[in-house]
Amino acid sequence: MIGNALLKLDYLSILEINGKGSSELLQGQITADMGKVSNTNSVIGAICDIKGRAVSSFVVCKGSSADDNFLLIGNSASIEVAREILNKYKPFYDTEMSFASTTYIYGIDKETLIKNFPDTELSKTFQNYGDAFRVHYLDKQYHLLLSKKRLEENVLNLEESQALWLIDDINNLNMEITQEISGEFTPHELGYPSTARIDFEKGCYTGQEIVARMHYRAKKLPTVLLKNSSRKYEIGTKIQSGEDKLIGIVLTRARSGDGYSYLLSMNKSYEDQSFIF
Repeated sequence: MIGNALLKLDYLSILEINGKGSSELLQGQITADMGKVSNTNSVIGAICDIKGRAVSSFVVCKGSSADDNFLLIGNSASIEVAREILNKYKPFYDTEMSFASTTYIYGIDKETLIKNFPDTELSKTFQNYGDAFRVHYLDKQYHLLLSKKRLEENVLNLEESQALWLIDDINNLNMEITQEISGEFTPHELGYPSTARIDFEKGCYTGQEIVARMHYRAKKLPTVLLKNSSRKYEIGTKIQSGEDKLIGIVLTRARSGDGYSYLLSMNKSYEDQSFIF
């Protein structure tokens, strides 16, 4: 039994991909390198459209010890987009896809994790415990705990869980694709190169040429910025410089203490100057 409080992350979904062609299918479509996914390592990735804009984001891990079993875990709407796109290419590969409806997703902090799973090896970003397994990425406070059993006790409500998970994302400059922003931003505008969600050493994927051209040829690239404020600003609020020049936009927001934490997308006109919302 889990001793401390867990985050309830029912708004996340899992797409399970099985078959000998699964790795090849994913390698040709996602921004992460499937060669780095193993029984001890997970990766974060995305799917882009032909214009090089991010339409889905997720973490990729093994579903079991089998070489041809993988999971994509992310926002439910984002995972549905991934399924629709991958389904177009599925007839060309020996693979099957389905939603893992019998696996429950929680967030668990390091202290609680080690207390309840003493054989945890934090150097591994993926670890299978038998009835549950753990996924970790970036330097997030919370790990993902995927359990075959629903845990009823010591679980925070969905609203509080989602807020804590979002704060953790913002603190790590991690912007996940939601239904509202799917196809609206390039990976660079979401900070994906800095979080290694884009692997520039792997082969082609949809939109790769545009993403790579921007990365290597642009004189200045967009960036993401963490900003704390006592005031509440809406997602999508435009950010201007002191000279009234548009230099960014609010990507996401979460309540933090007496104020709010924001993740901002700053365009190439931003020069580390002061700004106003």
